[in-house]
Amino acid sequence: MSSTKIPIYRPVLGQEEIELLTQCVLDEWLSGGKKLKEFEAKMAQLCGVEYAMGCNNGTVALYLGLLALGVGHGDEVIVPDFTFVASANAVALTGATPVLVDVDHLTNNISPAKVEMEITKRTKAIMPVHIYGRAADMDRMLETGRREGVAIIEDACQGMGVTHKGTPVGGIGDVGCLSFYADKTITTGEGGMVLTNSASIIRACTVLSNQGRTGRGWYIHDEMGYNFRMTDMQAAVGLAQLQRLEWIVGRKQTHESHYRQLLEGTSDMQEVVGDAVGDAGVVPFRHNIFVGDPEGLIAYLAEDNIDAKRVFYPLHRQPCYKHLDLRDADFPHTIWAYDHGVSLPSSPLLTDAEIERVCLRVRAFCKGGSK
Repeated sequence: MSSTKIPIYRPVLGQEEIELLTQCVLDEWLSGGKKLKEFEAKMAQLCGVEYAMGCNNGTVALYLGLLALGVGHGDEVIVPDFTFVASANAVALTGATPVLVDVDHLTNNISPAKVEMEITKRTKAIMPVHIYGRAADMDRMLETGRREGVAIIEDACQGMGVTHKGTPVGGIGDVGCLSFYADKTITTGEGGMVLTNSASIIRACTVLSNQGRTGRGWYIHDEMGYNFRMTDMQAAVGLAQLQRLEWIVGRKQTHESHYRQLLEGTSDMQEVVGDAVGDAGVVPFRHNIFVGDPEGLIAYLAEDNIDAKRVFYPLHRQPCYKHLDLRDADFPHTIWAYDHGVSLPSSPLLTDAEIERVCLRVRAFCKGGSK
């Protein structure tokens, strides 16, 4: 076994983050303030929207966005079966029902055809997830939403820097939501953001996230709300991370190409290539491959001190959604992705030598191509 561990992910952090965090301490202002406002303004500009509101994580961003759209008891929201559980949880927490649909077999993104089949009178919104940093087919999503009169809320929690036909994801639908968890393209440790062009939506999110205050006084609460606020300390890290964004995106895209080049021709292995519209704006959240024995490959990589893990577990199989009583037969592409998918190391800090070491091990396991 190699003595040097290759982790699944390492965030890019350094002196810039230290300096801005130190400034918060010296200013004696740790909760939301000037740095949060600056971070929100820069994110709104970057994502091409009028408004951006920071909150404490991506799940909360989705929850707030859904509430602001009026989603609640008796409603349905269409969600892909192949995604992190928070996508569906945010729907369920509003009292609405997540309606799970299968994904496209080439991109692993939500299937527009399946979405159209599940529209009912109770459908309040559609939630395309830009899975693993590849844009969903937003043209089809917007077309369906307009035709059926339902809102589009983008789960762009894995989509920072990703574009759809040149437009940043998260800024295309009625609401977009980002996550800044430690393994995301940029991080604030924990953190999330709501994006929109609607003044009424951002106002609703702001009131809900700030204990129901509407600006009539610190102890006047016109509505019931929550404390979902982002701090200036989180925003300080975010501002430093934005200085690195172009470099991080470039590294992720370069690594994706390097992986693909080194793994080309490997037997018993497939990769996801491109996105729903053949756009070049992919920013891989993970580098995923699909093999016959994912658990075996993960164990084989671990023997050489290389971290890897399975891809997302199908939502319809999750114990917390057992009550939906859904059948495997309705989700063949999600099941195939889970049964074969492995996420390889994907940090921007990976070296060429580390990628080559990972690929050498993958090729040896798959017994394909030159070793």
